[in-house]
Amino acid sequence: MKNYRGIAVVLAAVILLSACASSETAGDLISQPSSDSKRSDSQEVAIERDSELLALMQEVNLDPCPTAALNPDAAIPGLPDQVFDCLGDTSAVSLSRVRGEPMVLNVWASWCPPCIEELPLLEKFSRELEGEVDFIGINLEDDPTKALQLMQDFGISYPSVIDRSGDTRARLTIPGPPVTFFVTSQGVIAGRWDGAIPNEKTFDSLLQKHLGITR
Repeated sequence: MKNYRGIAVVLAAVILLSACASSETAGDLISQPSSDSKRSDSQEVAIERDSELLALMQEVNLDPCPTAALNPDAAIPGLPDQVFDCLGDTSAVSLSRVRGEPMVLNVWASWCPPCIEELPLLEKFSRELEGEVDFIGINLEDDPTKALQLMQDFGISYPSVIDRSGDTRARLTIPGPPVTFFVTSQGVIAGRWDGAIPNEKTFDSLLQKHLGITR
């Protein structure tokens, strides 16, 4: 009787395993997205940007995200070729395709105290260097509503994009925010600063060193 029970348990396990198995490997399933993946992405954006969030976007009124070039020259080392949703409106942009002006790219989050501390400094420099340097944030693993409310509280006007899943952590080797990247007009990462930029003197020296910009 015990032998029959043992055989029954083994057969049940085999049946369960065969039901979960597929002719495709896990790698195949990851590397080959389904035909309706684009539709799912668009639905996700529509759900997350509900009427309340859209109203807040309009109220905060951030500067628009930069426009990507249609056929930019490849830049190595450049920013990840990833499309981000703009935090301030319903547009999307690939930062790797932005060309024309040098760029200060700040990775930040509303849950990060050092990020909050340096926001006024970033806003000050973005206003003073308007037309010379583009300032843009990557809002990392955050709630868009909380991020927008924080920017409103601090009077921030430069744009940000949203990285909800934190993909840029690995792609840009980010242990944690804040991190600031200095990107040339050709899209090349010329330098970075990990942690909050402490003061104007340090910021000025970073701009001069990496972008050749004097305020």
